[in-house]
Amino acid sequence: MEFVQFDDLIRYGSQLADFALNIGFVLGPLIGYVAQYQLIKSQKSVGSFSIDVCAILLFANLLRIVFWYEKRFENALLYQSILMIMMQIELLRSCLTIMNKSVLKAKPDSFFDSPLNKFWRWSQLNSYIACLITFLIFVLLSSYLNLANPQYWEIIGFLSCAIEATLGLPQAIKNHSAKSVKGLSYAMIGSWFLGDAFKTFYFIVKNQPAQFVMCGVIQLSVDIWIMLQIAVFSSKKGDLAEI
Repeated sequence: MEFVQFDDLIRYGSQLADFALNIGFVLGPLIGYVAQYQLIKSQKSVGSFSIDVCAILLFANLLRIVFWYEKRFENALLYQSILMIMMQIELLRSCLTIMNKSVLKAKPDSFFDSPLNKFWRWSQLNSYIACLITFLIFVLLSSYLNLANPQYWEIIGFLSCAIEATLGLPQAIKNHSAKSVKGLSYAMIGSWFLGDAFKTFYFIVKNQPAQFVMCGVIQLSVDIWIMLQIAVFSSKKGDLAEI
């Protein structure tokens, strides 16, 4: 009887640890973006933050949700994607509000009439939403036509991870061009590094698709690059990143 109780205790402990791991995986990645959002709101400036980060996360997570239909990976990954999309739309909205106050235009840039070189540089949030809806409709139609094509679904999974793997690149490029990290949240970059390390470990432990593991390794490399930029550029007087 004692052995049975001990086994039950071990099982419950394992279930609790697994639940805590899933909760951490779902909510953990949001913390850094909440910090960046609060910093932008408090300083009333976008600073060095790149809105291309929002684009990468939105497109990658939309693809991941579509990929889930076929692969049915861990539900925690699905919930994380849904919450991340909501977070990035709100972060993008906040950035646009501040950017539009600093630049007055007679005619706002729109998704419907802007050239390709103005992609993701629109003035109004509805243009970004329209772009995302158009993208999602295209992917859903394509997926419907390829329901029985396993190669197609592997490509969808790869694209989702490949896009997300470039997450830090726009930020790193902007930092390098401006030689500045002013207005960039330490908490966000730290959460990138810790989150990418955690999720890479999570993908391996949970035996998730190889695309996810590859994505994590690439992101960790870019995270280290940005942390080195912070170490170099934040040494400039008056150009400190923020918690």
